[in-house]
Amino acid sequence: MNVNRVLDHIREQVDEENLTNSCSGEGCRVDMTGVPSDRVVIDVEREFDLCNRTEKRCDRLLFFIDTDENYLVAAPIELKSGRAEQSDVVEQLQNSLHFAANIVPRTRTLTTVYRPILFQGRGIKWTNPRGPQELNVNFRGKLRIRQGRCGRSENLARVLSEPDIL
Repeated sequence: MNVNRVLDHIREQVDEENLTNSCSGEGCRVDMTGVPSDRVVIDVEREFDLCNRTEKRCDRLLFFIDTDENYLVAAPIELKSGRAEQSDVVEQLQNSLHFAANIVPRTRTLTTVYRPILFQGRGIKWTNPRGPQELNVNFRGKLRIRQGRCGRSENLARVLSEPDIL
């Protein structure tokens, strides 16, 4: 599949009314500065509601092509203006990663890189406060959930540029 058609294919997999230009919402502002303008942002809540899907899900799903590295970035984004509950965030992002994988086209020209993200306003409420305080999901192996704060300048570009190391 032609690289230029990849984002068009993703757009065609969801209802047009559920496409948006912003990753902000739920009382949490996400600064899109530094993120490629050729991108797809899906309002996952609305898309799941339209399809009568009841499982927990994230708020936004961002796709763009990193032309420097030649890969497709799929970033489910959970927005919490207050405190984020660890177990809920993990479940929401994990379900959304599966949704993302189902709408990504199969192509030999691009590898897909999955980057789950949490933006929160007042910290994390840990399910097991005495256990390890790390946010990970199990999706094709263990993935670290990248974290940023709501309302910060260039918060999305900053978390996207973090290394993939666990």
